[in-house]
Order: sequence, then C-alpha cells, then structure tokens
Amino acid sequence: LIEGMNALGFSTYLNSKDRGYIITSYKYLDNPKFDYPTFYKKLRDRDIIIYSGKVTNSPCFRMSNIGRIFVSDIEVLLAAIQKTLKEMEIL
Repeated sequence: LIEGMNALGFSTYLNSKDRGYIITSYKYLDNPKFDYPTFYKKLRDRDIIIYSGKVTNSPCFRMSNIGRIFVSDIEVLLAAIQKTLKEMEIL
C-alpha cells in the first residue's frame, strides 16, 4: 500500500521507523488541484472509505490496514485513487 501510494505522489506522515502497521497517515498532495473533500467524496462514491482525521495540525488523512485484506483489495484501492486523481486532473 505504501509503495503504491508513493507511486501516486503521496508520502507518509511518519518515517518508516516510527510508523505502525494498523493505521498509516498520508500527507495531502502538494498540488493546487488537490482538494481533500473532493478526493474523499470521489473515493466514497467508489465505495472506498478513508479516515478524514488529521494528525495535529498537519494536513493529512489516514488509511487503516486491518481486517481480512488481500493484495487484490490493495490493488482495487490504488486503482480507485489513481482514477480519482485523474478526474481531479492531478495525474
């Protein structure tokens, strides 16, 4: 998931030695076309739910990595994010 998110331009809030495995926080894209409410809504419309909660005052969102998750689930998620970013004219 982290590798795929990095490939889409997202970076994690914490470095690898400080990160846990259950929830990962990603920084908002540094792109004037990135609007988190739009990003969230477009993913929700694709039945993908991410956590809107922010860490301190940093603009970021969280994604959980718990439950019965398979590689195919991660691929679906990353494809939905890629399509969303294309619709937002970021990719």
